[in-house]
Amino acid sequence: MNGVLNIYKEKDLTSFAVVKAVRRLTGVKKCGHLGTLDPLAEGVLPVCVGYATKLVDYMMATDKEYVAQFELGYSTDSYDVTGNVLEKNDDIKPSKEEVATVLSSYIGEPDLIIPAFSAVKINGKRAYDLARKGEITDAGRRSMKINDISLMDYEYPEGMFRMSCYKGTYVRSVIHEAGIKLGTYGVMKGLIRTVSGAFDHKKSYKIAELEQMKEDGELEKAFTSVVDATGWPIAIIHPDAVNLVKNGCSVKSHNYIKLPDGSSDMYFMAAPDGELLAFAEYKQGDTSPLKIVKLLA
Repeated sequence: MNGVLNIYKEKDLTSFAVVKAVRRLTGVKKCGHLGTLDPLAEGVLPVCVGYATKLVDYMMATDKEYVAQFELGYSTDSYDVTGNVLEKNDDIKPSKEEVATVLSSYIGEPDLIIPAFSAVKINGKRAYDLARKGEITDAGRRSMKINDISLMDYEYPEGMFRMSCYKGTYVRSVIHEAGIKLGTYGVMKGLIRTVSGAFDHKKSYKIAELEQMKEDGELEKAFTSVVDATGWPIAIIHPDAVNLVKNGCSVKSHNYIKLPDGSSDMYFMAAPDGELLAFAEYKQGDTSPLKIVKLLA
């Protein structure tokens, strides 16, 4: 089995537990998800299976969309409701307009604090391990890319917003810093990832649904091909050159039945029967138009 399963991770499950369940369901050891969701969060968690794991870095480098619930009036060490309370201030009750203005101020590429309870590495160690030992209170700062934020609902002390962002953006960080800017503190109360690249929550599967599909002999219907997941076009190799590609050779133009047209930076190389052989980078003006990145066959 090869491809991507669009999993709906339910609340309280770890991302690792989802991957473990996919390994059990598919019988394939090579599985990996496209971006961790905290146990508190739920929603879209695409899991790559088989040779699709070779494209994880490319499929992770996409925009994501979240719907987040927040609560004002206090802060915690984890920036969400599961953490230990650090500060309280319920004297200030920001208006809906004030909250919307502060949230929208983060559109762009703001420099935000990284939660101590996160999976980033500090000197080779996970931040959350250092945080549990009391060795750090945050994991530094970095630029995060936020495309859009819109306040959906708010009545003090709770509210909800939708946010579109690039990988590596912590919703908890936005809420934490917005709370400070509003003068009242804030924590994340809930989070749903609604979109991850080509994957939408409306077409996702819970683990129990996949278990039923396997029982019915229909598990393969749940897979999205790597072609559909990436949107990359396909260049077709001449039958005489298929083995050359399987051996890692970036073949010359005359070895193609269907040449890459330059419409994309990345392509799949396929045999005439449709078998995917490799994915490759387009090289304009080169005698070998595609340079193999990784083999799939």
